[in-house]
Order: sequence, then structure tokens, then C-alpha cells
Amino acid sequence: MKQIKLLLVFLTFSGLCVAQSNISAPMNFRVEKEIKPAILQLVDGSIAFIDPSGNHAIDANEACKIRFAVKNVGTGDGVNCTAKIEAAGSTSGITYSGKKLSPIKVGSTMDIELPITASMNTIDGTIHFKVMVDEPMGFGTDNVQLTVATRQFVSPLLRVVDHTVTGASGGVLAKKVPFDLQVLLQNVEQGDAENVDVTVTLPKDVFPLGGNLSERFVSMSAGETKSLVYSLIVNQNYASNEIPIQISVKERYGKYAESSTIKLQLNQTLAANKIVIDAKEQEVKDIQIASLTSEVDKNIPMATTKNTNTFAVIIANENYQSVASVPFALNDGNIFHEYCIKTLGVPEKQIRYVPDATLNQIKAQINWLQDITKAFANANIIFYYAGHGIPDESSRTAYLLPIDGTGTDVTTGYKLDDLYATLGTIPAKNVTVFMDACFSGSKRENGMLASARGVALVAKGGVPKGNMVVFSAAQGDETAYPNYDEKHGMFTYFLLKKLQETVGNVTLQELGDYITENVKQQSLLLNNKAQTPCVTPSSSLGTSWCDWKLKPSK
Repeated sequence: MKQIKLLLVFLTFSGLCVAQSNISAPMNFRVEKEIKPAILQLVDGSIAFIDPSGNHAIDANEACKIRFAVKNVGTGDGVNCTAKIEAAGSTSGITYSGKKLSPIKVGSTMDIELPITASMNTIDGTIHFKVMVDEPMGFGTDNVQLTVATRQFVSPLLRVVDHTVTGASGGVLAKKVPFDLQVLLQNVEQGDAENVDVTVTLPKDVFPLGGNLSERFVSMSAGETKSLVYSLIVNQNYASNEIPIQISVKERYGKYAESSTIKLQLNQTLAANKIVIDAKEQEVKDIQIASLTSEVDKNIPMATTKNTNTFAVIIANENYQSVASVPFALNDGNIFHEYCIKTLGVPEKQIRYVPDATLNQIKAQINWLQDITKAFANANIIFYYAGHGIPDESSRTAYLLPIDGTGTDVTTGYKLDDLYATLGTIPAKNVTVFMDACFSGSKRENGMLASARGVALVAKGGVPKGNMVVFSAAQGDETAYPNYDEKHGMFTYFLLKKLQETVGNVTLQELGDYITENVKQQSLLLNNKAQTPCVTPSSSLGTSWCDWKLKPSK
């Protein structure tokens, strides 16, 4: 019996299992099965970050990926393996995911891509990725760290920044005469615009002469411009003097583009040559707004309230039948008209704008103002004139010159004294007159218009009446000069510039001081000639006019 017990102890320590309760039963042995593991390794140099923009960062709204290769250097196939990705740091707006892998055969290499998507909520910062491949038996890859910059969304803004109208040899915009509308589109913000669509809609009886009215651009980088030219013609049936052309602009997101309506005028002056624009990228930190016209013609401030008690007449005479034209007078009238609507908040139906007005048209608008002030108590009146003025050589009396008037016959003009007498006696709360004209017989661009003696005359400027304040572009024998760089009369340019800078919230005293100071300085610098604007109130007003505003206070 002792021998049997010793034998059992010996066999137990040998690693054999023997049932002590039944030593005569057969003995069982456990034999471990040989394994053939898949041993996975990342291929050296294979890990890469792929981004469509190529800036090696994860931009907002960008779909990127991490790419790498894994090799099975073991003795068995890699089954049920998983590629995993973890992230820390600036993860806001970033989504990523791993993936189940198909079997990785012994000795084979598998290319793996893991998606990374950035939303609009991505922030500026750095994200740290950890990439690995798990193998069920624990023979997966080591972790690999990858650090990438993240960038928040930077919006583009597409805007029609300028336009011009050209003809084969200049002239004016007329029915049945072909003309070209050149539109300058620019991305004025720092973000890149994608899938840019531009569509032009024409009013009835205006037609394209070949070419497409719809265009698409794959992208427009920050500061980039596109010059678009449309050949058009107006038929005989067109009823209005104004030609509104709608420019619809869209981009990928549907909210970073501004559509606009370009309002052309029949009889407006046409340029002879198109402007050549190099559409190229600019430094994103220093975007210069491209321009075909003046800075005051763009970014016109918008009023937040309606100026329902103000009525305006705007006369812009550029193209005369018997005397020289007045450079940029139509542009003066067009843009002042826009400022009245957009910046001063005057409803368009309360504005009478007449480009290239005849004598009868001028009289009709003054009659309209008389009727308006009878129907609307305490109305505010704005009268604007850009064009020629002429003097009576014997009496030195000043006249406005209609486009059908002649420089040597003052009876074809409208006497300034009559204008002031009419406007000064209407029952208006206040009347503000802007005169971008001189009455010395000079032309806006130098030279003489009317004086038979060939010298400028000191005309009588007229005496304001009633509740009237008159802003005059020049005094005595001076000329009201143009500003060729800005494509406006010098006086009108600084009038518009002050309205732009102040969003119309400026007193007449402040407006007059600004115009006078700047016109005096710039006329000497640009034209080497004196031009001295002045502000003349009716004597009955005293100093009360100084605090008047063209735009009512909130």
C-alpha cells in the first residue's frame, strides 16, 4: 500500500493526471496545439496624410484620409483584424472611424485608408492621431502617432464689384445699337469659393448677341477676379429709360455670394474700350478690391429706416445737342440716385431722376415738386443738378443749360433765380440744393463754353429763398472740374464720399465743411486750378440750417 501511494505522488509531479479514487482507470494526457500567428507590422514610410487642398492641414468642410500599409510577417493569415484610429487635441468638428479588414494573407501587404471629415465647426488648432491595427491574438501593429493642424472655416464672399458699358466707338447707349456690358466679379474675402455660378437675366426686349448668359467657375481664390463681358442690344419696343440687368451669383454653400441688379440708362455715355483684367490670385492678407469705377460707386451704405418725408429731383446732363458734353455727369446722377435710395432711405417712387434733361423736362420736375409739397405737409426737398451752367454776358445772370439749349442763347436755359424763387416759396420744411455746375461759361474739362470774349465771367449765383440751403461746386469765375481718377465731378465725388463714410448721418454744416476743404485741396493737386465750393443758406434761416440732416435721426 505504501508503494502505491509513493507511485501516485511521483506520477502527479510528473505532470500526469491520475484519478486517485480509481487507480485502475486509463490515464488522460493534454497536448497543446501548435499555433501559426499573423504578426502585423506597419510598412516603414507608408503612413501619409491626404488632403484635397494640399495644404497639409484639415480645413473645415474638407474630407481627408490617413493612408498606410501593413504587412503580415507571421506564419498564419490575419483574420478579423481591425484598423483603429484615436484622436486627441482639437477634435471639435472632426469625425473619423476605423474599419474591419479582410484577411491579410501570410507574407502579403495591405493598403489601408481611414476617413477623416471636418465640419463647419472645425476650429484652429492641432489634432493628434494614433493609428494601429489590432489582431485578435495580440499580434497587431505598434501605435503610430500623427499630428496634423486643423483650420476653422474661412468664408469667401463673391461680389460684383464694378461694371462698365462699352460701344464700338463710344457714344451713348441707344436702342437698336449693340453694346457690351462688362461685369467685374471678385472674391473679396479670405476663403476660397467653389462651384461658382453666374447667371444674367435680361428684361423684356433686351437680347444677347451671342455668348452665354450663364457661366461656371470651379473655384475663385481669395482676391481673385473674373471679367465677364455680355454683348447686348435693346429693341425699339423697350418702354423705359432704365435697363435693369440682374446678375445672379451662387457658390457651393449658397450663402457666400451677393447677387445684384445693374441699372443702365438709355443715353448714358459708353466707353470706347473694355478694361483688361488679369484674373489672378492675390495675397490673402492683402486683398485689394478690383475696380472699373470709383470707390464711392461701390459698397453704398444701406439705411435701416425709410425716409418717407423726403422727395428728390435729380437732373444729370452730360450729352448736349449743341455744345460739349459734361464728363461723368451721368455717373454723378446715377450714383447720387443710388445714395438717395440706399443710404438716405428715400423710397424710389419719391425720386424723379432725369438723365440728359431737356428744358421742358426740367420744368416738369420743378412743377412736380410744387405739387408734392402741396399734398405732403412738412416735406423735405432735395434738388440735385450736374451739367452745364451759363451766364448772361450782359446781366451776369446764371442759367442751367438743358441738353437742347445752346451756349450762346440764355433763353434756351432755365434761370437760376427762377429755380430758387420757385423752390423757396413752396411749403416745404426744408430745401437742400446741390449744384455741380459752374456759371462762368467754362467747361468742366477746361476751355470755354459760352463767352464770346473767351474769358470766364463772374456770374451772379442766385439768392436762396425761404427754407433753402444751396451747395455750389464753384464760385465766381471758377470751373467745376472733374476728378478723372474717380470718374465723377470733383464736387459730387466728395459729396458721395462723405455720405458713404457717415452712412448719411451728417449735418449740413459738417457736409459743407468736408466738401469745401477736400475739393479746394484736390483741385489744386489734380487740376492745378482753384475750385472753391460754398454753402449758401437763405438769410432767413440764420444758423438753424447747420444741424439739418438729409437723413432723419432714428
